[in-house]
Amino acid sequence: MPDLFFYLLPFIVGGAISGVICGLLPFFLALKRRRPWLGFTALAVCVACGIGLGAILAFPLATSFAAAILLTKPRQPRHKRAKSPALADVREAESLT
Repeated sequence: MPDLFFYLLPFIVGGAISGVICGLLPFFLALKRRRPWLGFTALAVCVACGIGLGAILAFPLATSFAAAILLTKPRQPRHKRAKSPALADVREAESLT
């Protein structure tokens, strides 16, 4: 049994590395377009598929995720809330009492 583990270990590690390398493109692309959950999902799926079949499966999945990320609209940055004048008056009145 230990012989089988040491025989398969290089394949598992090499597949994980190839999955990480393939998954980095959609990961950084998703971060740039403000969709981090999609990037983390793409990276995790590419690593899992890289362990299973190596770059043969991880690379097509990475390109599919990259295409899906490019076809979605990038999120707009959140704007700071403007202070309404009505709330400012209430706060000033509370601070005076």
